[in-house]
Amino acid sequence: MLQKMKSVKIVMTTSILTAVFCLLSLSINAQSNSFTFSKKEGNENFKFLKIDINFKTTENDLASYIADAKKEKVDLSFTRIKRDAKGNLTSISAVYKTKDNKTETYTEVDKIAIDPFYFYVKTSEKSKIIEKIGFRIKNNVAKDNILFVVNGQEVPKPFDVGMIDPEDIEAINVLKNESATAKYGSRGRDGVIEITLK
Repeated sequence: MLQKMKSVKIVMTTSILTAVFCLLSLSINAQSNSFTFSKKEGNENFKFLKIDINFKTTENDLASYIADAKKEKVDLSFTRIKRDAKGNLTSISAVYKTKDNKTETYTEVDKIAIDPFYFYVKTSEKSKIIEKIGFRIKNNVAKDNILFVVNGQEVPKPFDVGMIDPEDIEAINVLKNESATAKYGSRGRDGVIEITLK
């Protein structure tokens, strides 16, 4: 009888511990979509911060994202926040500013639910200098947001590059990341394809 009681206690304790661990892992996964990691590129180590923002992002998430960015010496703020009756984000404006006054704004306004996007920072662990920073749209949505420029003129969306006869193209220039935003501002955040016709 005593042996049976010990077995029952062990089984109950194991079950309770398993349930607690499951609950803890669920709460960890649901808390925040912000993570940092280190990566070696060449002879240098870099620290990366990536913050995912989607229509389910809560006020607490936004507050923790601001704190995470602050650790990387970046001021991140969120304004124009609107939610529907279920609490889903329908509008948001995100702005970052670095200590050297580099800034960018990303805005999603008056949507049924905002498109998912993320904020990222790549910092040199040695020099503590920010190498890359910005906002990006997640998933395949980014391909729809590529800016096309034909003969120096921005082309309205949607643009079907297949409408141009390849024989008429003299040159194609692809700009990504900082080179795109330096030349075209936030309109070029998801890349720019410059096409020069003959």
